[in-house]
Amino acid sequence: MTSTIAGNGARPDSGRDRTRVHYRRFHNIYLYITERCQLRCGHCYMGDRLERGLSLSFDQATRIMNHCRTLGGEYITFLGGEPTLHPDLPRMVDYAQEVGYRQVMINSNGLLERTIDRIAPEKLHYISFSLDGASPATHDRIRGEGMFDKTVPCIRSTVEAGYPVRIICTISQINIEDASKLLDLADELGVSMVNFHVFSEEGRGIANADAWSLSPQEWIDFYGYLESIKNNYRTSIWYPPTYADRNRLNRYVDEGYRGCVGCSLDRLSIFPDGRAYVCSVLFDEPMHFAVMTDQGLRLNRQQNEFELFTQAAFQAGDEPWLSGCPAEAVLAKNGKPQTPDGLVSMCRLWKSQA
Repeated sequence: MTSTIAGNGARPDSGRDRTRVHYRRFHNIYLYITERCQLRCGHCYMGDRLERGLSLSFDQATRIMNHCRTLGGEYITFLGGEPTLHPDLPRMVDYAQEVGYRQVMINSNGLLERTIDRIAPEKLHYISFSLDGASPATHDRIRGEGMFDKTVPCIRSTVEAGYPVRIICTISQINIEDASKLLDLADELGVSMVNFHVFSEEGRGIANADAWSLSPQEWIDFYGYLESIKNNYRTSIWYPPTYADRNRLNRYVDEGYRGCVGCSLDRLSIFPDGRAYVCSVLFDEPMHFAVMTDQGLRLNRQQNEFELFTQAAFQAGDEPWLSGCPAEAVLAKNGKPQTPDGLVSMCRLWKSQA
């Protein structure tokens, strides 16, 4: 028998900070409207999807948006590939607002096809641009020659046009020394936030794992450094702890950390082929949550990632949020490193503010 997911009629909590995950079922929808992209970045988690280049039609996107609203979807992010390559992006943003999404976001590589000009700034909660260094020497090594000199003016002009803008920076051995300079640039550009991610050995990043990867302790030292310099900048600084000393966990619990968002079905990521995941760590894996069809979500009955997360939650005792990342057991089978003794792996989808 085929199973589909029914909606819960959840109502938004208007008093909450919308930046950080707040563990409500399917309230964060990540819709990959196209896999096409002008770039082949050295850390891109999309991997071979970029080569097949699938895209959603406008009708497919609206059906998905409608269904996800019935599941409790409140916030939607349009991604790719490069979403601004999709000619129907402005119509999709309009439709998301019409059916009741409270916040609409776009993630872009900063080489905007000017579809963005047909989206009024007030329709977006923010647009995030990927900027992986404060100079061509670092950014272009990751994203390709000449990209820094195209991306920075794009960010500047988008800010000046009145759009709410953030920066995403993926930290690796290539650009880890560039963080303070990037924050200087962010202040100068007038963006509201820099969201630092840690390089992960997924997608295209697998080929660069040996040279680009940070050890867990190097990442911990890096975000400790961010906290030491945060007061020097107007721009807000966010990061996923990803790994933490156990004696530091209480700080994150006090901020609202409750462990793996896969266990709570907080988010749903949907690709043009219909595959839907509740954990982005598993995008390279056959394990996924469901497939989106014209009739709604059809649960994956063979390698269902939610079973992995629920089993972990039931086995974790009184404090499941302190038990680490359930997906690590899957990644370890493929030779990816696990958390060293003495540290706890935290959900990389949850972010702390420096």
